[in-house]
Amino acid sequence: MLVLLLFFLAAFAVAQIILRNFFSFGLVWGDDLLRHGVLWISFLGATRATLENKHIRIDLLPRVLPARLSFIADLMCCLISLVVCLLLLWASWNFVQGERLAGGVAFASIQYWWLELIFPISFALMACRFGFNCVSGLIRKPEGMER
Repeated sequence: MLVLLLFFLAAFAVAQIILRNFFSFGLVWGDDLLRHGVLWISFLGATRATLENKHIRIDLLPRVLPARLSFIADLMCCLISLVVCLLLLWASWNFVQGERLAGGVAFASIQYWWLELIFPISFALMACRFGFNCVSGLIRKPEGMER
């Protein structure tokens, strides 16, 4: 889905450039479509990376600390990520609700809030993944550590 969306957006952007440069007109709603398409690709990609545990991590402490402290640092990192995702989920849900009440139309009679639903959906999925990682981190036995 990500690849298809990327190819569609690239082809659409090229078509917009050709229309503007050679025919002196473009699709009025094209910029909104491209802008929201980039948001969808970004959030779907971030969600997929998080679900596959391939997201960007700065994990210097767990690598240099002893096993017990490394386990605690890794768990704290996971908990902080969960809290941040939950806060962003709450904020993005409020944002989408505000857009819904405003009733703005992006293009083709599609309201903005429908296009912006990717924000809370994405943060909810990432929060679920970090919550699962926290729980599974507590259940599994840390490497190099006896209980």
